[in-house]
Amino acid sequence: MKKLLVLALVALMAAGALAQTSEDNMIGMFFTNDLGVINESIADGGMNPNTNFVNAFAPFNAYIVLVNPTVASVAAYETSVTFDGGAPFLLAVTGPNGWTNFGTPSNHLAGFQTPLPCADGAVLCTIQMLYTGVPTVFINLGAATPSSFNPPTPGIADGANPDNLIACPLTSDGGYVATINGDGVVATEAHSLSDVKALFD
Repeated sequence: MKKLLVLALVALMAAGALAQTSEDNMIGMFFTNDLGVINESIADGGMNPNTNFVNAFAPFNAYIVLVNPTVASVAAYETSVTFDGGAPFLLAVTGPNGWTNFGTPSNHLAGFQTPLPCADGAVLCTIQMLYTGVPTVFINLGAATPSSFNPPTPGIADGANPDNLIACPLTSDGGYVATINGDGVVATEAHSLSDVKALFD
């Protein structure tokens, strides 16, 4: 009986770990639009300096980025942007390839007139912000409202087949993807079944 319980626990933990920390099709926010720098920092798996912005009390840009895509292009994406600890003003939101948002500046139900190529990842949009406070702001990405995904989550539509909807895990394990006046975030770690089994060795 004890052995069955341990096996069930291993299976449940493995399923949860694999579902929550996949390295494919991750979505995050960065304060650089240099995909090479972003990909390198994700691959390192450590603290990402481009996920924190030190407030200069002037407008600055943040970028919602798709990392490690499994598709060649993106037709559309969905996500919400929320803030804890402070509330920056969202001055403008723009995007490439005929980007159109059918939501709001903080609720993205966005599509591209021409599918956005994403061989090395893709900058899905640029958000110009202004923060007039000093406290640390924690920036979260979540499901858009309404959501095309069940359960609700950020996600993309494949540029080659927009009916192919792909749920996107976040680029961070910490529950938030970026900070202002904070420490930034640590990149999502890869987990495997062997990692979980090692807990019981």
